[in-house]
Amino acid sequence: MSISTKKPQQSIAADVFIPRAHQWVQLRNPLSDYSEDAALLLCPGDRDRWIAWIPGFGQATLERSQLLKAID
Repeated sequence: MSISTKKPQQSIAADVFIPRAHQWVQLRNPLSDYSEDAALLLCPGDRDRWIAWIPGFGQATLERSQLLKAID
């Protein structure tokens, strides 16, 4: 009988943020001094962009790099 000494691999995929429509997300930086730092993703746009609604700003097209994480 052999005993495995391998450590279980951690799932990297569990920490990956995948944006989806109708999801609130934290922005890396607010778009203006008066807007919130959160956005509601409405639908995907072109080339890794998202159409979003931002309180205090309105509708905007965001680059994927502007999205930090999902808000619960």
